[in-house]
Amino acid sequence: MSDSFRKLSRREFIALSGTVIGSLSAACAQKEPAEQAKQAEFPQDIPYAGFRVGVQSYCFREFNTHDKLIESIHDLKLAHIELWPDGHMPIDTPDEELKAAVARFSDEGITIDACGVVGIENDEAEARKIFEYAKKLGVIAISAAPKHEALPLMVKLTEEYALPIAIHNHGPQDELYGTSELVRTNLSQLPTNVGLCLDTGHVQRVGEDPLAWLDEFGDRVHGIHLKDMVPDESGRYHDAIVGRGNLDLPALVRKLKELGFKGYFSLEYESDPSDPLPAMRECLQELRNACAGLA
Repeated sequence: MSDSFRKLSRREFIALSGTVIGSLSAACAQKEPAEQAKQAEFPQDIPYAGFRVGVQSYCFREFNTHDKLIESIHDLKLAHIELWPDGHMPIDTPDEELKAAVARFSDEGITIDACGVVGIENDEAEARKIFEYAKKLGVIAISAAPKHEALPLMVKLTEEYALPIAIHNHGPQDELYGTSELVRTNLSQLPTNVGLCLDTGHVQRVGEDPLAWLDEFGDRVHGIHLKDMVPDESGRYHDAIVGRGNLDLPALVRKLKELGFKGYFSLEYESDPSDPLPAMRECLQELRNACAGLA
């Protein structure tokens, strides 16, 4: 990455855009970023047809410093991150430390587009701590795994904070949101600000098609966790370079473009945690190839 990209501040990014996109809309897939800092067009997004492609910091779970995260994002020529609280920014981080970290990422030209995945109990005081934390980070949405009994509370807090949650499907072991039938049963009667972080790999693990999820639930998709998972001979799933496994990557990005998706788009390559960058670079090259021509 060139030094000019690496040193661009958030203010300079905003100046590059020349326009202000607008405020957060009610519909998930049409939702715009809530913070002015998120209203810029980023040079790093151009090869991805304007999608806000970033990384889930869980990819770097063996490295817990912000220095390493920033260095890695610059290496990947991206401008966005989804922070994993357990590893890289605890929810109980003191305010001054939190503000300093947010400023540091901003000064490095990196936006914090999401945080999570966080479990949420049916406890309003504790849930409010999560929403307050997320607002201070300036995220687009919270990647979450709320208890079923907490869903009415999620409706209340997402409306009050004007900040949606993106419920993460987590594969066969997820008894609440792991399959399309469960999502349909548990979320279809709720407003779309209680939406989805669609994890393509975990959809594959339950034997379903991420494109079918977008067809049915596209209006409530706030975020994407991009992975491509394939089974080995024993049936155990593992990461493939995205687009080289069973995921139809060109069709996925075309569908997201049709939906007008403007949420966070996090690459989450979970293998090779001690040295994930080589495979992540290959994943991003496949994603750029798939996005070519999708202006």
